[in-house]
Amino acid sequence: MSDRSAQIHWMDWGDAAFEEAQKQDKLILLDIGASWCHWCHVMDRVTYSDPEIIKTINDRFIPVRVEGDKRPDIQERYLLGGWPTTAWLLPDGRILSGTTFVPPETLLLKLKEVDVLYHENKELVTMQVASMEAEAEADRTEAEIPSQTLFTDALNSLTNVLREDFDPDHGGFGDEPKFPYPDAVRFAFRRYRRTNDRGILDMALRSLDGQINIYDKVWGGFYRYGVRPNWSEPHYEKLLHVQASAMDNYLEAFQITGDDRYGEIAAGIKGYVMKFLADTESGGFYGSQDADVGSHDPNSDLILGEDYFNKDEADRLKMGIPYVDKTVYTDWNGMMISAFFKLYHVMGDEHARDFALKTIDRILERNWCDGCLCHYSDDSKVLVGALSDQIYFAMALVDAYQTTGNRSYLAKADELVQFMISNLHDVADGGFFFRPFDPHAKIEPLERHKSFEDNASAVFLLVEMGYLMGKDTYINLAERTLRAISYPQVMESIIGMIYGVAIDTFMNHPAHIVIVGSKGDVRTQEMLETSLHVYEPGMLVQLLDPADGTTQVGDCVYESGEEPVAYVCVQNVCRPPVKASELPTLLEHIIRSAPSNDDQTEYPES
Repeated sequence: MSDRSAQIHWMDWGDAAFEEAQKQDKLILLDIGASWCHWCHVMDRVTYSDPEIIKTINDRFIPVRVEGDKRPDIQERYLLGGWPTTAWLLPDGRILSGTTFVPPETLLLKLKEVDVLYHENKELVTMQVASMEAEAEADRTEAEIPSQTLFTDALNSLTNVLREDFDPDHGGFGDEPKFPYPDAVRFAFRRYRRTNDRGILDMALRSLDGQINIYDKVWGGFYRYGVRPNWSEPHYEKLLHVQASAMDNYLEAFQITGDDRYGEIAAGIKGYVMKFLADTESGGFYGSQDADVGSHDPNSDLILGEDYFNKDEADRLKMGIPYVDKTVYTDWNGMMISAFFKLYHVMGDEHARDFALKTIDRILERNWCDGCLCHYSDDSKVLVGALSDQIYFAMALVDAYQTTGNRSYLAKADELVQFMISNLHDVADGGFFFRPFDPHAKIEPLERHKSFEDNASAVFLLVEMGYLMGKDTYINLAERTLRAISYPQVMESIIGMIYGVAIDTFMNHPAHIVIVGSKGDVRTQEMLETSLHVYEPGMLVQLLDPADGTTQVGDCVYESGEEPVAYVCVQNVCRPPVKASELPTLLEHIIRSAPSNDDQTEYPES
């Protein structure tokens, strides 16, 4: 924030701001930014530093500033297309209008316009806002599709979107700006696995090839997006969750093709993350790194990313290091933990495995709060119980369990799922709300909002936990969640690809490898590593050590003996147990030829 922009009387999001807006009968000016956001810094230096704008905002509005990464609940509800978001809210929190970056002359006109509109036409404005909200609710209600062929129809529709949006010249999806769409790549890999359609595989690989144009050739890691269709003119900020998704995509490409280029990119991402976004002493991953140098120092000249990132390492270091937001966000850490485990499974990187486990310990120590997780901890625990934190960290715990066989990770993941069901589940309509209900909240009840992306991810978690724990109720919840977010507009957009992956996860019984043996037995560990290394989307690997007190999953009891054995189950049919020497051949012949359930009209029983 520049010195002048600090003269705006910014308030934090909370009851005090809304009480003040109601008391003074003023609109709220909501600014949602991010520590890494280039145009947020520009708007501070150029727009919010204009003396007339400062005076107008302070006199006529209640200005509220929100750091989006730190308050994803507010960002999920109010973000309007990107960062910065500039929105005008009624005193009760409902949106009147809004936009993104605004230059000073335009903002000054807009400030005066909305102020006059509200105070001279208050009754009409309130009616229009209520009407818009009623329309949105009606659209949501009408969106649910009861058809028994819903999931198969959705897969076909999303596959068509994939083909229509694919850029055959430069890879990727859409024209410009060119963003990575990791879920579109994941969906394409799943479609290839189920249909053997080489054209769909080619779309995924060509997208990853084109995307390398926004990869930092010096330090590794991916920039946020490219302005042009050919991925040129990058926006140079680097976000943790972008690195996690990219690592996952390139590792899967390496597994499918055996092309070392993809493995090298994944390793390069890890190198960047460990250099700039990792707390190497305590464990944990930082949130983001800015695009520019000097962006957080109001007395410093701003060195733009295009003048910095085209230099070699020595010249960069002479100019300084772009600011790193050292907040350790629970959900993004969960994503990166899972990516690090995958790096171990695919490439044998033991350091990645060990640092992932270290990060789990750090999050559980600092962000755990009475049976659930907070978004991050500072002087206090912030945003306790948000859906995204529970989901992505629980998925990381599931990966830790599969990697180590330590049942305490599975038990902790189940505790988080139970919290979601008790505090976030929409009993009436299905799906999960963004955050727990707060009966004392005086602001618009944001906790009743449902995140489409997080609910789709909840399906992955519920399916995994359902099979690993033998709980049919979790599989049923997964199906109900899919139906709760089955919006028609999702089936017609590239943003719906995560829904396609979720459907695939639900419809196709995961290959399930159950190893029964002592964790201390070399042969048991050999089978575990062999199983984890196999490529099969959605596959689950479970080590049951008789010394832990049970070799039972749900109603199924796996027999143990003097020698460790592995049960390989595909489409709910388990082959006779095999020994360590026999396992690789069995995996090659059975898992790789697993059929798909795409054409079923009846969904698989749990």
